[in-house]
Amino acid sequence: MKIRPELSIVIPVFNEEGSIRGLVNSIEKTLHFYSYEIIFIDDGSSDSTVANIKSLESSYISLIVFDSNKGQSSALAAGINLARGTYIITMDGDFQNDPSDIPKMVRMISNKNLDMVIGVRDNRQDPLIKTLPSKIANFIIRVTTQLNITDSGCALKVMTSKVAKSIPLHGDLHRFMALNAHFKGALINEIPIIHHPRKHGVSKYGLGRVFIVLKDLLIIIINHKFSSYKS
Repeated sequence: MKIRPELSIVIPVFNEEGSIRGLVNSIEKTLHFYSYEIIFIDDGSSDSTVANIKSLESSYISLIVFDSNKGQSSALAAGINLARGTYIITMDGDFQNDPSDIPKMVRMISNKNLDMVIGVRDNRQDPLIKTLPSKIANFIIRVTTQLNITDSGCALKVMTSKVAKSIPLHGDLHRFMALNAHFKGALINEIPIIHHPRKHGVSKYGLGRVFIVLKDLLIIIINHKFSSYKS
């Protein structure tokens, strides 16, 4: 029987062949004083992402391979379901998130007895097509709920296993993990993190996503307020 690790790092990837080895090396360098596992979920890559992950041949690296592109929410759900850690960490596979931020996030969630710590990309290295919808969504969340967070869409999160496994993940709900956890009563805080420019691959975010994100957000908020009213 495997000993339960302290941390499970869940990383969805889609055509990120150029980032894999550097990302894992950085995780190993940063988290050597923790027990941890890394769970990659390949979301139907057409490049060498899967081969690059398999070449690492490490006992603490697991790989789930989808036969087609199912989306980031489905990938995260599969990884979180497999995760065994006391704390579950989600992050992007494009190396824009920096593993060096993980220890301070783990200390915060542990020392303050929180359910989730979410990163804030103060110096976000993304184009306006990605940052503007995020700013609008965060504004809507702040004015319509009691969740006062700055960067709800940040992929780098640290959560207790219980909370992570309770969050619904389908469609595009990965963008609203913090909001759905908040609606379940989770205690959430945020902390500034590093955000690197993308060096490999291309962004999967297009203009059509803007309207989908805002529509999904409004549906989540309306459904929550309606259910709260009924109860």
